[in-house]
Amino acid sequence: MKTINQLAVGAALLFGAAALSSCSEENNAMIGTWTASTPETVVVDGSNAATAVTTFEFSEGTEKSNGPVKMTTDYTVTAPDSVGNAINYTVKASVEGKWTREEKGDDDYFLSFDQNTLNVEGQDAPDGLGAVTATFMGSLAQYSKIEDVEVTKDGSVLSFELDNPDRKVSFARVAR
Repeated sequence: MKTINQLAVGAALLFGAAALSSCSEENNAMIGTWTASTPETVVVDGSNAATAVTTFEFSEGTEKSNGPVKMTTDYTVTAPDSVGNAINYTVKASVEGKWTREEKGDDDYFLSFDQNTLNVEGQDAPDGLGAVTATFMGSLAQYSKIEDVEVTKDGSVLSFELDNPDRKVSFARVAR
């Protein structure tokens, strides 16, 4: 009986160590650069049409529970110029911040962005960059909490749910 108990305790210890190792690897699985799998249709004031492709760069921090994050969105916009002709222009907006793992679960994260790091660049926008900047700043709120973060076993796809609006998004790995 003593041998069975020892085997059971040993198996439990091995299982626990494997589980911790697996969680540790899984927790770091999101580290890297990820780009949205499909462009998202967005509303930019004054435009006829606009799409956005968002990229996240998650970096390791000094602790396993948090680290730096950078969000960049590339906008392609079609809008009328001063005489009503449709023109296309692109804008790149980015902001830096911090990701923090929620204490209750390993697969939910809070993202906080430092608006002092906001950078918006583009050319040929008929009304300047204000409308795209407003759209970008408005999008930050939807990423304040990301839930059920998952990375495929081969490490090529990151997906998570957004709390507001309630939807699941996917990103393809660009770099580790």
